[in-house]
Amino acid sequence: MRLFVAVYPPKEVLDEVARAADALSAADGLDVARGALDTSGRSDGPGGRPRLGLGLRWRDRAEWHFTVLFLGDVDAPGVPPLQERLAAEAARHERMSVAVRGGGTFPGDTGQASVLWAGLEGDVDGMTALAAGLRKVARKSGVRLDRRAFVPHLTLASSRPPTDMTALRYALGGLATPFWTVDAIHLVRSHHPARPRYETLATWPLS
Repeated sequence: MRLFVAVYPPKEVLDEVARAADALSAADGLDVARGALDTSGRSDGPGGRPRLGLGLRWRDRAEWHFTVLFLGDVDAPGVPPLQERLAAEAARHERMSVAVRGGGTFPGDTGQASVLWAGLEGDVDGMTALAAGLRKVARKSGVRLDRRAFVPHLTLASSRPPTDMTALRYALGGLATPFWTVDAIHLVRSHHPARPRYETLATWPLS
């Protein structure tokens, strides 16, 4: 089972992100129209957006989330004890006030970027501490985790091969949503490339 732990922003926050993302994707579409638009229009299924000529693919709103911890592939028998430890760790952390603000790319070189994302402001230290705690108990459960530094982000678009996202990254500087309270985390299973892509298996409240 391919799993991760996520935080989902509320509707009013996603509405603000959607306005920014729709404007950026429309601008991206105009840029592509000036070049060689891939008329094959391959889609990732119902609701999926076609791959454009520049290779930029915009995520559906239903897939927007902040990944707190990517667990990767976990054997089914190991999921119940893992859930118990994650739930107990979640209860140790206080609720957080955060907002979506600005954005960035992976890698940081916007001229050759693969991922465009929206950022987080507010109690980022609290979110980082939560991610570290969940990582610790996941390792105790025998889950092998990568060593990437935790960077809270909401993925908006991706590109293969890497492309120039400088203008898009700059335009995200004006994104600023209302603050909301993170009061729970969710254990999510990824069914990529099937649709719907994500399935919530469990939800655990913060203290």
